[in-house]
Amino acid sequence: MTGNGSQPETGERGRQGYAVDAASERATLDAVASATAAGVVVVEDERISFSNASVERYLGREPGELTGASVGTVCPGRVVEAIATVADGGAERTVAWRPPGANGNDGADANTAADGNGADADGTPGAVDGGVVATVSPADGERVVVTLTRGGRGGEWPSDDGVARVALDADARITDWSAGAEALTGWSAAEAVGADLSLLYPDDAVADPEETLASARNGEPVETEGWRLRRDGSDFWASVSVTPRRDASGGIAGFDLRLRDRTDRKRLADERELLAAVDHAIADADGFREGVETTLEAVCAHTRWAYGEAWVPADDGDSLEHLVGHAESERLAPFLRASRSVTFPFEAGLPGRVWASASSEWIPDAAAESASVFHRTAMAEEVGLQAALGVPIETEDGVVAVLTFFLRERRAADEELVEAVTDVAADLGALMARKRAEEDSRTFRKAVEQAGHSVYVTDTDGTIEYVNPTFERVTGYPAAEAVGADPSILNSGEHDDGFFADLWETILDGEVWTGEVYNRRRSGEVYVVNQTIAPIVDGSGDIERFVAINDEITDQKRRERELRSQRDSLRRIKQIIESLRPINRELARADTREAVDRGACEGLAASEAYLAAWIGDYNAAADEIAPRGWAGVEDDFVEGLDLGLGGDPDEGEGDAGVETGGVDDLYRRAVADGEVQAVRDLTTAPTGGPRRERALAHGFQSQAVVPAVYGESVLGVLTVYSARPDAFDEYERGLLAELGERVGHAINAAENRQLLHTDTVVELEFAVGACDSPTAAVAGELGCRLSLNGVAPAATGHVAYVAVDGARPEAVAEALAERDDVTGARVVEAHGETGVVEVTGGADPVAALVEHGATVRAFGTTGEVATVRCEIAPRSDVETLITAVEAAGEDTVFTAKRTRDRNVRTVELTRTAVEEQLTDRQREALALAYHAGFFASPRHSTGEELADVLDIASPTFYRHVREGTRKVLELLVDAEDAPPTDITFSRH
Repeated sequence: MTGNGSQPETGERGRQGYAVDAASERATLDAVASATAAGVVVVEDERISFSNASVERYLGREPGELTGASVGTVCPGRVVEAIATVADGGAERTVAWRPPGANGNDGADANTAADGNGADADGTPGAVDGGVVATVSPADGERVVVTLTRGGRGGEWPSDDGVARVALDADARITDWSAGAEALTGWSAAEAVGADLSLLYPDDAVADPEETLASARNGEPVETEGWRLRRDGSDFWASVSVTPRRDASGGIAGFDLRLRDRTDRKRLADERELLAAVDHAIADADGFREGVETTLEAVCAHTRWAYGEAWVPADDGDSLEHLVGHAESERLAPFLRASRSVTFPFEAGLPGRVWASASSEWIPDAAAESASVFHRTAMAEEVGLQAALGVPIETEDGVVAVLTFFLRERRAADEELVEAVTDVAADLGALMARKRAEEDSRTFRKAVEQAGHSVYVTDTDGTIEYVNPTFERVTGYPAAEAVGADPSILNSGEHDDGFFADLWETILDGEVWTGEVYNRRRSGEVYVVNQTIAPIVDGSGDIERFVAINDEITDQKRRERELRSQRDSLRRIKQIIESLRPINRELARADTREAVDRGACEGLAASEAYLAAWIGDYNAAADEIAPRGWAGVEDDFVEGLDLGLGGDPDEGEGDAGVETGGVDDLYRRAVADGEVQAVRDLTTAPTGGPRRERALAHGFQSQAVVPAVYGESVLGVLTVYSARPDAFDEYERGLLAELGERVGHAINAAENRQLLHTDTVVELEFAVGACDSPTAAVAGELGCRLSLNGVAPAATGHVAYVAVDGARPEAVAEALAERDDVTGARVVEAHGETGVVEVTGGADPVAALVEHGATVRAFGTTGEVATVRCEIAPRSDVETLITAVEAAGEDTVFTAKRTRDRNVRTVELTRTAVEEQLTDRQREALALAYHAGFFASPRHSTGEELADVLDIASPTFYRHVREGTRKVLELLVDAEDAPPTDITFSRH
């Protein structure tokens, strides 16, 4: 492999625009030279570099024997001298000699030389009968072309040696016509003498006779050349020597002309020039159409073709259409214009037949052919086109186009013209193939350059030779640094030697290797690619290079890990949900605080997700948590817990010196924020004292603290342990937060049930200052009395129904609505300066009483201070309740406590029976409807308004009211039919 591996480093520029070797050059020259019977020899540095097949007739040796031979061993000395002279910049020379044995002479002393015009001093040619004439012509550089011809036909040369001698008078009329002239032109002396010299000039001659003689009239000999006309209408290229004749007075008496037939030489030169012109045109062409167009122009300019055109397959794929054409004269323009709209079915017309046969076809006179043979007969006849030639343009894929050329004369098949055009067609085929290859190469390179995949190419030793821009972007290595390096610069160390041994074994066997590879960027970051390495082979199948295509899948692998993690999380969540479902059922059935504690702890400890759980009360006064129930651990594990929470969770260490951020911090934050807190890995968590060590000793890997929340209050704390490391993610904490709310509601419900089912209650009384109660503040501002008719739960907090006396209810609602801590105020009923106002929100201590299970029995204020009286069950934690209420305000003070018997009214409807029948939502809807005057006539509140309070749809509210009412009525009707009992019935 030389150069860049795609072309040789040496060789002349060939016709296709790429470098060719000597064999290709020989084939090219032979294709050109074979158009003539003359022998052609190319000499370079005194050695023969090329000879055509015809040289064997003149030199007696085959071309293969001559290539590389010294001209001194092949040609006579005078020819060698002529070659040296011409190579040094001399003019063309002609040398004649008689080969050994010609006319009985061995030729040893028969070599003669002619002057530059090919004649000796007396005007006779230098060749002798049966001899060989060598015309030595300069070529490009120091190369010389030697053209060999015979000195005569049948062993005898004409007496004029092929020279036509013509004498003219001063008016350019022919006065003498030699036998050589008759032989050359076909005109007899009788026909020629007396005629004008224009007899020899074709209609389209570049120069007329007068122009030829003009310089000679000045008395100087003239040498010229050009196309001349024979009697049969054919033309020949003549070299013309014009010498003036003078009379006695020195004036011009006439002219002597000598004409020689140089057609073969002219055509050979034209073909060389044509091929060179076509080579340049094709090399400079940007595409096939442009290459064809410039080729047609070059062919018509350097040959006798008057018109040329190209035909290619039409879009329908069933015919040929006109691609481009060229006319040498405006006279032929109509034929060109008309041809543009013509199509030829395959196998029809000249282009169609050439396409189908993939071979050339010559028509001597297209204008004389029938329309079935030549479809454009009339058009050709109209503009004077006659002889026609069609040649195919072929590539490896077959015929791709057809060229057709026309002469303005009738002519039998001219092998020289056919050969020239065939060579041109071959060039165009090569052009198309090359352009296609170049386009494919550009497309491929562009695709590689713009590919989203990282691509690099190595030699067989693994040295990087090329990287695309994506490689630079992905790896961080610039091309200048990567090229010349080894792919090991990307080695991450993740793969062992066996991995790479298998890779190399696969690709060296000529197979494609594919696999996932962990690489390292220049920055040190590890990334993952799906890599494909394929061998690149040459024409013989040997491996030249390897190409590696790398599709980075780092994000994909990360997503796969995330999906696996999500699947694991979903399985865990399903497990947790299934574990919580029986706990929810237990909480719904629990009618005592003990049942709530037992249901929550035992349910969690029995699940597959957790190992143990314990629950405790939060005592705000002592700022500590007292365990009440547990499961999954021994008693001493819980009884030994010291859960004083002194300290601010947002400040350094607690009062007891326990480090924040440890296990104790979980409880402080859970109580303060009402949110689930967790340590996902106890082994790496900040120190939390002996409790953490004891948890680790029991096999606990993670811990969560779940506040039991009811409204804004934390009624207890539930602690859960798991053996799973990294347990309690965000979603799991959300599920446990919902469980904490259900536990809080269950605790509140249990406290209320306890209160409802006892004959003795504890009555507590509080004084609430105006700064803590928006209701007291408004009563003072308006000078009225406000009292509480009832409290019901709402979507956010609670809603209170306040009776108004001494002020317009609208004014009270407006004043309450302006308070920052009130979210809404609405007039439910108004009768002058009495009525009922619905109040939502507010930081009133009443909310704290309700959330801790107390029943508010009285609330009244005329301003400045409000008096609140509530009832709780005897077994309730009075101190915790008092602390919570006082903490809810700045100016709220506990004023009295008393124990008394309940005033129970006996009715035919038991509270227990109602509680068992109604759902929580039905009870809330009925209580809200009752207090809001929904059952009054006319109604004080609409169903839509009350649905908004509960944050539910109005149809849902109506359904709850209907279902709740139906259940209560069913109990009443059933009670009427039941026998008398000793049970005390009460109504709340």
